[in-house]
Amino acid sequence: MTAPAALTIGEVIERLVEEFPDVTVSKIRFLESQGLVEPGRTPSGYRQFSSEDVGLLRWVLRQQREHFLPLKVIREVLEGTGGKVPEQDDPVDDAEVSPFRERGRPRRFVGSVSVSREELATTVGVDPSVVVQLERLGLVVGHAAGSAIVYDGEALHVVRLAARFLELGVDPRHLRMFLVGAQREAGVLEQALLPRLRGDDRSRREVRAQLDELIDAGNQLREIMLRRSLGRLGEQA
Repeated sequence: MTAPAALTIGEVIERLVEEFPDVTVSKIRFLESQGLVEPGRTPSGYRQFSSEDVGLLRWVLRQQREHFLPLKVIREVLEGTGGKVPEQDDPVDDAEVSPFRERGRPRRFVGSVSVSREELATTVGVDPSVVVQLERLGLVVGHAAGSAIVYDGEALHVVRLAARFLELGVDPRHLRMFLVGAQREAGVLEQALLPRLRGDDRSRREVRAQLDELIDAGNQLREIMLRRSLGRLGEQA
């Protein structure tokens, strides 16, 4: 019997985007970083998702959208099912999730998480001024939701990573080098792939999938070059 074909992260998004128009590569990676889905990996490091992974992601996104459940609660539910989608929604302690439901109702959720600046800072454990500085540097982006500015899962992940740099003595302003490098890399990839985006829908889907592969390959190449460049420091440590 032939094993089911593995899916790239781009193909996963294609399967989810109709129901969740705001789903992005960053959101899938964020949910992976939170331990909610564990895709396989090829020998070269590319993610390989199964149809079960797609079903799990769909269930997680529905819990966030329809019930405003925090990831902590979702993770606890999945721990109780061995990482499988529950056959039926188990009752959840309403006292634990009602603040999230109430907070989610009056405003539009942006991405997989939607929090204020103060909530974002509290969740990560940094001073709100750190979030302000990261936003000023262009590393964190807020989204308008009525009269409020809210921050999504990507912003949460960025602040969490930045907090680790701060703990190790790296000044936030030096983190802008990652943004500048990413913008330059994006420009090169756009120049190479943009002409092919003018084809039919199938061609555009193929390009998007290839772009995800290029991003993963770029991450691995960047890590190799960085480790090589820091080789001397590693020898002295």
